[in-house]
Amino acid sequence: MAKFEVFIPMPGNPKGVVVMSESQDYMEALKEALTNRGLADCMKHILCDVKENGLIVVTDTDSRRKFYLREVDPANTTDIRDLVEEKKSSWVADKITPKDELLADLFTEVMDGWDLPQQKGIDFFLDLALKYIPCESGSFARSDLSTTDMEFVSCRGPKADSVLGIKVRVGQGLVGFAARHSCYVAVGDVQKDPRFFKDISEKIGYETNSIVCVPIKSLETNITFGVLELINKKGSSRFDTDDMEAMRFIGEKMGEYFHKIWTGTNNTFD
Repeated sequence: MAKFEVFIPMPGNPKGVVVMSESQDYMEALKEALTNRGLADCMKHILCDVKENGLIVVTDTDSRRKFYLREVDPANTTDIRDLVEEKKSSWVADKITPKDELLADLFTEVMDGWDLPQQKGIDFFLDLALKYIPCESGSFARSDLSTTDMEFVSCRGPKADSVLGIKVRVGQGLVGFAARHSCYVAVGDVQKDPRFFKDISEKIGYETNSIVCVPIKSLETNITFGVLELINKKGSSRFDTDDMEAMRFIGEKMGEYFHKIWTGTNNTFD
């Protein structure tokens, strides 16, 4: 169990509230802190970003409210609120609204994949994400709904053939973290994030710098069908608000696509 410091900004209170929580990971720490203060509803659609100084910024994309965490380190005496002040110019802007043109273009294109068979549909959504958020690599890890395993069934990039077929557990690495907690995860420097599962990168000989993961789930049944992942954004070390909004839109439509297949095959993928 790790100990986390959670900062909750509060309206009318410039100092906010700082809570200590001992949990297995920072998402559990945040859930506990918010639930104890009647703010559990802020955990439905969330985006996580790990900063270079170890500060974790969690944004509720519905209310645009932000919460801040870090793992407690006795050697670090800096007030967490001072770190928050330094990050007011963060890429997670106060307004998480994409350009109208981006949303309109995506809406038009996503319809082209609606009636594709499953594997072609998965490939379509992955390619669409890479088109709108240019990255070196991308993949989709599909959940085995009868176990806690996920398998990479669609991959793009220099090491795509080596990644295809690899399995990870729900909760393992950033992909597994996104699946377990049903949250969007964006990390600009994965080497500084303890959740990064470096074994795959080392095994295939591929250097990973930045990652964004989006859980693909049915909003009707809450079933998570897998995780869409993009690696190493081109031209930048960080993902911006338009990137994240595009990923969210694609993720939601991919979830609807999977739900349609799921209900159309008597709740199986056979």
